[in-house]
Amino acid sequence: MKTNTLLIMTALALASCGKSPEAAKTVETPAAPKPAAVSDSKIEAEISSALTPPEPTVSAADEALKSEADSIISQYPGKTATELLNTPEVKDKLAVAMKKLGNDPVLLKRVNSTVDLAAQIKGLDGAAKLDLDMKGYDQARTSRMLQSVLSEEPQRIVDFLVSEIGEAAPDLSYGGLERAPNGVAIVPNTLPAPAAAAAPTDPE
Repeated sequence: MKTNTLLIMTALALASCGKSPEAAKTVETPAAPKPAAVSDSKIEAEISSALTPPEPTVSAADEALKSEADSIISQYPGKTATELLNTPEVKDKLAVAMKKLGNDPVLLKRVNSTVDLAAQIKGLDGAAKLDLDMKGYDQARTSRMLQSVLSEEPQRIVDFLVSEIGEAAPDLSYGGLERAPNGVAIVPNTLPAPAAAAAPTDPE
């Protein structure tokens, strides 16, 4: 009798909620949907996207510098990158930029540290220096070099030099080249020996 009473109370409670006992049995927390299978090509595309650096933003000032550099290159066909540094449009700005660089010990240290690191990778002992031959530059590299000079910003010149040294490092070390294809060579910094002091003459 007690069991029947419980069953009736349960049925009434369900009826008051508008659900039948059969419906109560089916009311359960829905299972989470299975995630859709991701294709291998999509995974590879996402990995490639994550590893690809974003395109650098180009400001109006950068565009103006590139336009100026390309104009100078067009104005002096046949001149090497080294020769272009001596043109009237460039040499004064180079002098200004180098003066600023000479007064910035932090930037100078960055260049020297990069040269020292490249020298260690190459296996050189002692002091080293950068020997940069720009005669073989193509137009794109010449333009980048000129842009750094025309900006009169020593930071841009240092960025250019450090980038060139970094690009050359594998060729100078693992490749065993004395000069990398981009014209960079790291050589011993041999300072000239001081002039010998004149020998004292014997008094007569």
